[in-house]
Amino acid sequence: MATAAAAMAACGGGDDAPAPAPTPAPAPNTATIPSEVVAAATKIAADPQITALLNEQRTPEAAKARWHQFLELTRIPAPSREEHVRAVEVHRRMAAEWGFAPDEIMTRADGHMDNTDVNIVDGLPVYNTCVVIKGSYAGRAGAQHYKGQYPKVLVEGHSDVVNPETLPPATDPYNHFKLQPFSQAVVETTAQLAAIPDELAFSASGRIVEDANYALASKWFTNAEAAAANGGLRIYVPGYGDMMSSTSNAFVLAAAMKKHKIKPVYDVWICGTAGEEGKGNLAGMKQLFGFEQDLGTGSNPLNFVTYFGLEGGGAVNFLGSYRYEMKYKAPVAPGSNPASAVEAMAAAIASIADVKSPSELRQGAPRTTYTVGRASCEAPAAGSDVVPSCSIEVDMRSPTTEVLNEIRDVIRPKFQAAVDAENARRGVAGNSAQAVTMEQVWYGLRPAFTLSSPNNAAIHAGLQAGIATGTSTSLAVSTGSSSLNDNVPANTGIPTYNFSLSSNAAGAGGHAFWEWGTRGDPAVEVSRMHRVLTAALLVSGFHAADGSVIEPSAKPIGARTREVNR
Repeated sequence: MATAAAAMAACGGGDDAPAPAPTPAPAPNTATIPSEVVAAATKIAADPQITALLNEQRTPEAAKARWHQFLELTRIPAPSREEHVRAVEVHRRMAAEWGFAPDEIMTRADGHMDNTDVNIVDGLPVYNTCVVIKGSYAGRAGAQHYKGQYPKVLVEGHSDVVNPETLPPATDPYNHFKLQPFSQAVVETTAQLAAIPDELAFSASGRIVEDANYALASKWFTNAEAAAANGGLRIYVPGYGDMMSSTSNAFVLAAAMKKHKIKPVYDVWICGTAGEEGKGNLAGMKQLFGFEQDLGTGSNPLNFVTYFGLEGGGAVNFLGSYRYEMKYKAPVAPGSNPASAVEAMAAAIASIADVKSPSELRQGAPRTTYTVGRASCEAPAAGSDVVPSCSIEVDMRSPTTEVLNEIRDVIRPKFQAAVDAENARRGVAGNSAQAVTMEQVWYGLRPAFTLSSPNNAAIHAGLQAGIATGTSTSLAVSTGSSSLNDNVPANTGIPTYNFSLSSNAAGAGGHAFWEWGTRGDPAVEVSRMHRVLTAALLVSGFHAADGSVIEPSAKPIGARTREVNR
């Protein structure tokens, strides 16, 4: 029922009518888009050059070419930190098929990247694959740069997968695309997966073979229900949805920008990055943003001013994590009452299990979790009952760096304390040949980030590009936290936003051996290209078809938390 005041206001109310209620303040997760960004997004989205690019991508021939490229690249295995095989083929296509000159290919097959100060992560090369759409900014009088690096915008999707964890044998070196009708149950074991008889075929040169299985797998559907009702197939292959469907289309977009002579103001880099999954430790991003995990800082040596990830969901808050793999090793010379690696490991797990997280200890602390994700022991040598070593993997997660450090400072000493306790229990000196010892095998860091305001260049561009292209109506950003490649640039201070370039009717099993997907509407891919392209050109600036220049919405010097030494 309307109040009397509301009724009076509706009728005019006379001289003593109450003043109109003030306009509500926007929610803390709702952006306020500057008018110049709104106007620029509308102009970019409708630009004839952009329209020509999209019209070509809407043709059946282009949809088929995107599908083939996805299948052919996804066939090449890319376990995290072993992406070099796929990287070789991507680099070959950049030059031979996608039209990029050598000076537009910014990465090398050996994993080295010029002008960054982080080329090795966890002792290994980083197999990123990047091209650049060159802008005009460096030729301007008074153009600003950071130690010789002019501003850049990054659009990226990762190219690595969780499963399998290592490259397949040389006798069977490629991923298999297993095809299963929706009427059958999802597989539960690797043996069931291997037993599926139908799969896609490829030629000796790695091109898809257009046979009967291909025809069935290539049917697209709007959703899972339509696929199940109309003969759709599950296509099992590592990385189908996470995330080669987006990453392959990022390279399609790069080649299309090159072909249609799309000219930004700032350079736009489009990359397939390495090391996002598993123990990849965000290696690809650490190379691109000069992030030193031992210091917890990023130098941003290439001067990226904004970042757009392609993992989908619009994430802007990023859950940080510390991960440790610790190995407990049996004594070199066990005595009559030998200290035990098994007991030391068990003591560590028991001690860690008693830890209370900050969110358990005090009201209002960010939710912080930890887990012993894996515990395993080596088998004794033949004729011995001594277990040579045992290992644990411990993962700590929190949305803020301060609280993440707090839980680490409690848990980390317990690794060594378990060793000391086991040696003391057996009455042996810690530095003797009869002592159990401990080795840190691996340490991983995903830096945390919590957004303080939704008003930055990347978020403005991401949201307004959605409105301008008709793919979204929202001005709000997610309040949840994710753990993605985006952690590194966000923590370094670079504005970020997250999209998708894929179109999957259905899918499941990300990170599992049974990952699968079903082809979605190709038109969705094009609409998402429209949005990503509009957003990238908003922050980078754009030379429009009418001869005007839309100025970059991002400032020319990117953020950093450490200075480059060069």
